[in-house]
Amino acid sequence: MRKLYLLEDLEENGVTRTGIRAMVRMRLMRRIRRGVYGEGGDDPTDLDKARADVLVVRGVASGRLAGVIRGLDSVELAPGKSSTTILAGSNRCRRGVRRRNTVQSEAEVVDGIPTTDLVQTIIDLAAELGDLEWEQALESALRRGMPIAAVAEASRETFRGVRRIRRVLALRSLDTPPTESLLETLMVQLIRTVPGLPPPVRQYRVVDEHGRFVARVDLCWPDLGIFVELDGQHHAGQPEYDASRQTAVSAVTGWLVARFTWREVCFNPAACARRLAQLAAASRRRPIRA
Repeated sequence: MRKLYLLEDLEENGVTRTGIRAMVRMRLMRRIRRGVYGEGGDDPTDLDKARADVLVVRGVASGRLAGVIRGLDSVELAPGKSSTTILAGSNRCRRGVRRRNTVQSEAEVVDGIPTTDLVQTIIDLAAELGDLEWEQALESALRRGMPIAAVAEASRETFRGVRRIRRVLALRSLDTPPTESLLETLMVQLIRTVPGLPPPVRQYRVVDEHGRFVARVDLCWPDLGIFVELDGQHHAGQPEYDASRQTAVSAVTGWLVARFTWREVCFNPAACARRLAQLAAASRRRPIRA
């Protein structure tokens, strides 16, 4: 992410305005907002400008901006809407900037920008995203170690977005492990559209008859004898590893496998749902190996 500098900070570190102008001419630096410069000569992006706005008002990135800075799944900037919060009593407020009793010491600096912590970011996003997108962001925050209990505790209060939090949390138990990728979250959401198919078990350890570890599958239904394999972006050797794992699990358990690609899940979810329903029906007609 592009590094940003306040003009006053540059001057405090001995960089003169003449030097700044020279670096701008050499495309080593670019003016982003009045009083804020970014490294490199590329035109400022909307994200650069939004981050610069936080620095200008000495505020805290919140909402969508905080989600983007933190790289949470399915969070994008909303054109024309500010995602900057300043402390109550500050005289640096400008049009579109929110003012609330945010404690500066509770903010975390992420890529040089003061940003609300993960819990507050997720709570703020509940008022800005739809149910599916908010769940995707939530799962990615949980993968980073955010305690879901803190979000559950907040859901007892009254604020904009709390109903969304309650709806989504009702779909999972608090001890359910987070998904391990956006693709896996999308599949969990797709599974809910299959009539009669219960929620899958996540991160299931498969062992052989002697209790020896065989593999860990992301999503499965042990009672039905089905597990899901998801083909995301492969790295070197990944396809061979996945095929070997699938063979090992099927050999030990006799389970049926449902394999889906990113393109199938994202662009043809109805067909994926039909395949899962057919596989579930087939599994119910065959004995499950103990």
